[in-house]
Formats: sequence, C-alpha cells, structure tokens
Amino acid sequence: MFKKKVPFIEQAQQTECGFCCMAMITEYHNSTVSFHDMYERIGNGRDGTSLFHLKHLAEGLGYEANCFKIQEYDELYKLPLPCIIYWKEKHYVVLEEVSEHGATIVDPAVGRTKVKKEEFERDFSKYVMTCVPGERFVKKKRKSLWLPYINILKERPSLIINLVLLSFVLQLFTLGIPLLIQYLIDSVISPQNFNLLNIFLISIVFVVGFQFLFNIVRGKVLIVLENFLDKQMMSKFINHLLHLPYHFFLLRKFGDLLFRVNSLRMIRDMIGSNLIKGILDVGLLIVIFVFMIIKSPLLTLSVLAFTAINAAVLIATRSKVKEVSQEEIIANTEVQSIQTETLYGIFNVKTAGIEDKIFTRWKKSFKKLLKAYRKKENLNNYIQSVSSSIGNLAPLFTLWLGGYLILNNQLTLGNLVAFHAISNQFFGLSQSIVQMFNSFFVTSTYLRRVQDVLDAPIEEKHTDMKEITNLEGRIRFEDVSYQYTKYSPMSVENINLEIKPGQKVAIIGESGAGKSTMSRLLLGLHNPSEGKIYYDGVDLNNIEKSSLRRQIGVVPQDVTLFNKTIFENIAIYDKDISIEEVVEAAKVAQIHDDIMKMPMQYNTFISEMGFNISGGQRQRIALARALVHKPSILVLDEATSSLDHLNEKKVDDYLNEIKCTRVVIAHRLTTVMNADLIIVMDKGTIIEAGTHKELMLKAGYYSSFFKDIEPEHKLLAN
Repeated sequence: MFKKKVPFIEQAQQTECGFCCMAMITEYHNSTVSFHDMYERIGNGRDGTSLFHLKHLAEGLGYEANCFKIQEYDELYKLPLPCIIYWKEKHYVVLEEVSEHGATIVDPAVGRTKVKKEEFERDFSKYVMTCVPGERFVKKKRKSLWLPYINILKERPSLIINLVLLSFVLQLFTLGIPLLIQYLIDSVISPQNFNLLNIFLISIVFVVGFQFLFNIVRGKVLIVLENFLDKQMMSKFINHLLHLPYHFFLLRKFGDLLFRVNSLRMIRDMIGSNLIKGILDVGLLIVIFVFMIIKSPLLTLSVLAFTAINAAVLIATRSKVKEVSQEEIIANTEVQSIQTETLYGIFNVKTAGIEDKIFTRWKKSFKKLLKAYRKKENLNNYIQSVSSSIGNLAPLFTLWLGGYLILNNQLTLGNLVAFHAISNQFFGLSQSIVQMFNSFFVTSTYLRRVQDVLDAPIEEKHTDMKEITNLEGRIRFEDVSYQYTKYSPMSVENINLEIKPGQKVAIIGESGAGKSTMSRLLLGLHNPSEGKIYYDGVDLNNIEKSSLRRQIGVVPQDVTLFNKTIFENIAIYDKDISIEEVVEAAKVAQIHDDIMKMPMQYNTFISEMGFNISGGQRQRIALARALVHKPSILVLDEATSSLDHLNEKKVDDYLNEIKCTRVVIAHRLTTVMNADLIIVMDKGTIIEAGTHKELMLKAGYYSSFFKDIEPEHKLLAN
C-alpha cells in the first residue's frame, strides 16, 4: 500500500519557504490556503517568517500547532508527520518520513529529497512545529490554477481552431516525407523507374513548398494569439494590481511584485504555444506509434525502450536541475542587488571612499554566481551528453536491427529508411513532451504567485458609496486603532481627534511613534482596524476612495518623481491641468525660478529617480504637484524642510488664503509652533495635544522637545 505523499509547492523567493511549507501541510490534509491569505494573516517580513508567526498562522487555519526543540534523532519518531522543521539555521522544510537510515524532506527550494541520518543530524537546526488538524480545521476545495487562463482561449475560438488545423496539417506533411523516401527507394530506385523519379521531385517540391507556406501562416496566427493572451493577461493583472489597497503593497516587496509581472510572459508562452503544441505532439506521437507498429512491431519495441530510458534520465535528474538552477538564481539575484544598490548609492560610495570594499563584496558574490553557473552547466552538459548518446544510439540500433530484418526478408529497405526517419521524430517528440511536462510543473509555481495577487480583493467600491466633490476639510477620528496584520501590535491605538476646516495641525513624535500610520489613515490608504474616521461627517467606509484622494494633496518625505517632463510631473497625467495652473503652483512652491533656469524649462525631462535635480528641487516639485489641484486637505511629511523661513511663510500664507486643512509631520520648530493644533505621539497613542503655548505650559514631552531645539530656533530668529 502506497503511503500518502506531501504535495510539493516550490518557493519563488528565499523568504517564502515558511509559507510554502504551510501550504504543503494544508494540501496534504486535503485543503488549500492561498499565499494572499497567509500574507494577510501574518505578513511576511523582509527576512522571512519566524516560527512564532508560523505557529499563529497554523492556529488561525485550524491546526493544533506545537513547537518543540528536539535534541536527539530518535525523538523524531514520536512526532505526528508531516511537520515543519528548521533547516540549516536559515530555512524551513517539511519532514515527511523518518527511518533509522535517514529521513525524507520536502524542501520548497528543491523538492522531495532523501537525506542520510548523518546528513540530517548535521543540517537539522533542532526546532520543529507539528500541525494536527483541530476541531476548527475546515477543508477547502482547491481551485484550478490553470482553468481561468485556459478559459481566456475560449474568447478567440477561431484562433485556436486555425492554429490546431495548421499544426495538424504541418504534422501530416512531416509524416509525408518519410513515406516519400520509402516510395523513392522501393518504387523508384529499386526498379530503376526514371519516369517516377520526376514525379518524386515534383512531390518533394510540393510538400516542402506547402510546408513553408503553412509554417508562415501558423507563425502569424501564433503571434496574434500570443498578443491576445498578453493583452488579456497583462491588462487584467495590472488593472487589478493598481486597484489593490495600499496595505497589500506594504506586505510585499517591490522586486517580488515585479517578478510576478514578468512571470506572466512565461505563463503566456506555456499556454499560447507549449500547451497547444504539447497536446498536438501527444496526438502525433500516437499516430507515429501506430505507423511504426504497422511497419515493424519489433523495431517499435526497440524505439520504445530507448525512449523510456531517455525519459527516465530527464525525470530522474529534474529535482537536481531545479536545485542547481535555484542556486544560480539566488546567486544572480544577490549580484544584481549589489550592483543596483551600488549604482543608486554611488554618492555614498564615493563620499565614504569605500570603492575597494564594495568591489571586494561584489567579487565575492560574483564568484558564488560563477560557481553556481559552472555547477548548473556541468550538470546540464552531463544530462545532454547522456540524452544525446541515447539519441544517437537509438537510430543506429534501429538500423542494425532493421538490417537484420531485411536480410531475413522481413522488411524492405524503403520501409527501414522510412521507419528510421519517423522513429527519430518519435524520439524527439517524446523528449519534447517530457520537457514540456517539466516546464508545466515549473510554470505552476509562477502561476501560484500571480494568483496571490489576483486573489487579493481590490478596494471596496459599491453603489451606495458616496462620491465627495466639494470637501470642506473636516476630519474626525473616533477610537481609531490600526494594526498591519492580525498578529502584529497596534501601530496606532485609541485615537480620538477632530480637525476643523482650514486648520493647520502638526504631528510630532519619535521614530516609530505612529506618525506615518496616522498620515496613511488620513489619506484613506488604510481602513481602521477599530473605530471610525469621518470626512465632513461621512464615514470613510461609505466614501468612494478615489474621489476623496483627488481632493487630498500629499508630499511625502521620500519624494518619487516620474521619468517625464517637469510639467507632466506636476500635472501628474491630468489633461485638464493647463500650463498656467502648473506655473502658478510652481511659483507657490518656490520652484518656478529654478525651472526657468533649466535649458528646457517646464519641458525638462527628469531622469529616473530624479537624479538630475537636487533633493530640495525634488521636494518642491512634489509640493507643486500637491498644490496644482487646489486640495481641500494637504498632508505634508517634512515637505517644507528645503525652504528657508521666508519662503516657508509664503507657502503657509497661500494655504491659509485658500482655507486648506493641513496636517504637517515635522521636527522644524518654525513649521510646528504656529500650528492651530499640535499632536504629540508616542508608541502609537496621543500623549499631548494643544497649541504651542498650551503645551509649553504643560512642561511635558513637547516642552522638552522645544528646549532641545530652541538654540536652532533662536539662530533662525536672528
């Protein structure tokens, strides 16, 4: 009786091993959990997931989860398997089976592996988490990953029908060539029939000519199909991605999301050409097999034997190929990361004089990449050599055996040559099908990552939501608390606050006090975990978010500019914004004079990341961008730090004039002290609130903050 195996789920990046192990355990118990669900429950840090968080995740999914530290190998026999173990002090794997000789693990990076006892004891990091389905465990039906994409093909049935018919005809032409060769030998050369020789030439020209034309037409149809799939898949993915809540992006890395976007092209290739080709190849393989059986059952058996050996080699080495390929990907990612951060941080590299240290670090990483590349290529070379040798031996053996049959009058020479040609096709097709199966398996990994994005719900938008057109700027927080994931601590807690239209409110506090979370809540980028936020008396949950954000300007501390002209960066894709409005906003932001000194003025292109202008200019362009729409509410995160006291006052006067509600996060005293309300935050709560004068009289946190920077204030005053 076969023991049930743990289904393998491959990781797409190093930090996903914990999630992959949890997904494998869940699928083993005939259920399923999406990566999106796991992200939402516990998040996934930059450095991966801790065992503590995995335990919370397992309990949330209905498991009775327990963590142990195992000292002796024999203790593993007592554990309910499968379970998750900590491996090589940096990785999670699933322990599937334990015996006196060793163990079977399912590694998210490389697949199922048998490990000898000595090797296991060396790499096992002693920590274990068992997962036993509890009373709250609910089995969920698995959704097909491929079905939604295959359904896209149903939208253009004519393309699929044409592609299948053209491919089928091409395969018939391919089959026709060996038959023509048989005809040439048996009916033309052997009886020395010169009249039929010319007919053979015409037939060859006809077959090759039509094969050429059909190949051209099939290629064009395939290009149209691939373009259609690209358009449908990319449009759906990017549109969905853009409408996801901001919270989604905080839990995932930028590079990871780019990886998922790029994965769509691989999925497209798999569906558009490989899948259809694979199905047709299987059909042709069956036809060729029948043809070979009719010609010679004995020769067919010899071809099948060599085909089986070749397929076994490819399947047996698949996990090792994946392992070395993964090593190369990891090493390549590390090299690219060093190169990217070096180029982006070249200013710091030069000013610190650490060129040699950076080069040494890069060289060490690059050596690892070269080693991984050599390892992968050596393995591929070995596999290809074995496969090539089998591929060369098979037709030669067929000729030898066929020669024996001819000498015994059991086969004609024409039949042997035709069989030899078509058996080569059979061998090549079978190899292609095995490789397609491997590609299908790998592509499923990428498909899971893409589905993680598509499974995430977009920002709520229902018919009874109110679209705000003329926001006054009144904001009220009622007992608002927020946490990023279910098991993370509250970032802000029990916030009660009212901001009146036109008020200037300053938020101060140490790093990690909750200021950034407060600004995101104000912008409607986060929905409160508890409590309510009201804009002009309307609950945030009942407001159409896009209409709200269009009336809120924001200038973040880390400004992002696009690789477009200054005009386009300020107008930010709004065709209704005129050059006059852009110039007016630039003048208020005190950047107009700088722009006019540039060669192309407002048509000057800003380079990637805005490196061709100063940090102060970037900040003021972002301020102009926020002002050009004349917002009702403006959120400024150290946004006027590049302005001197006089220019900062000009901006402040303008905002007072248009009665714009301002929420300012700043440490600069001149920015804070004239605020109508100053909010002092510490550890996610408001500890003080009032005007500058009121807070100074309290002699609390703000007062000490003021005294710390008072010398700077006096210097500015002088």
